[in-house]
Amino acid sequence: MELSLKLKRSEKNPILGPTESWWENKLVFNAGVLQLGNKIHLIYRAHGEDKIARLGYARLRNIDEVEERLPHPIFMREEWFEPDGVEDPRLVAIEDRIFMLYAGKDKDMARVCESHISVADFSAGKWTWSRHRLILPIMVGIHNRNATYFPRRFGQRLLLLHRPIAMAQNIWLSFSYDSIHWYEHKEILKARPGYWDEAKVGVAGPPIELEEGWLLIYHGVEAKTWTYRLGCALLDRDHPEVVLERCEGPILEPVEDYECSGSTPNTVFSCGAIISEGKLVLYYGAADKVIGVAIGDLPGKPI
Repeated sequence: MELSLKLKRSEKNPILGPTESWWENKLVFNAGVLQLGNKIHLIYRAHGEDKIARLGYARLRNIDEVEERLPHPIFMREEWFEPDGVEDPRLVAIEDRIFMLYAGKDKDMARVCESHISVADFSAGKWTWSRHRLILPIMVGIHNRNATYFPRRFGQRLLLLHRPIAMAQNIWLSFSYDSIHWYEHKEILKARPGYWDEAKVGVAGPPIELEEGWLLIYHGVEAKTWTYRLGCALLDRDHPEVVLERCEGPILEPVEDYECSGSTPNTVFSCGAIISEGKLVLYYGAADKVIGVAIGDLPGKPI
């Protein structure tokens, strides 16, 4: 079965870019997003002259107007496994805590890392993040990134999507009761030879629950041109290791100047989306330089 989704770019794109601040004067991209009440919060990846990745914060009015942007980073490297910085945050609120998964960078090695904070402190702008820690210690020696939790538990289980790089670069699903011990690692979404997503695939943001299943936005890379595009799949609500539908073509691809020219040309890359007024609102990094937003109709009914 084919899944289709049409997205329209905001006329205000790009909505965020580099500033004159030392830590974000080169690149601003790949924002995780969280909606709490009527507030939309972005945590984005930023690079300055030293090329170290740090995370910044902005709050939006409506879906594409910046209401507040902090002049300092809210999350920085602190552990041995992230000397080159913290990249590509993905956010979920589960019960009274916000969990952020990100890539801890060490030269060419990336590892899936986690930190969390209370909803109350996050909402108040008190950045009391927990100590940074590695996820999936069994895979510590393997390059692994593009990870997110599902936004709710399945019974007592946490479900994790991630992309370990060994022989292939595909999306895997694992589960845990305590976020320390992980079980039943399953490869659920593969790169497709001859398609726009033939070289590798990786999750965008946390899956979005619909009556029809879990809407999963993902990025795919074409081997010949190394173009990053976005696609989507629908996972079974009760058994998300089962892919019910998958898009044939991309739902967003680089065509605008700010998507085709930058640090990584011809790239659209998302770390999160929300539902606003019945629409899918997707935030994405463009050419690894700025942040854009695209809006479209949901391919189902939200829960």
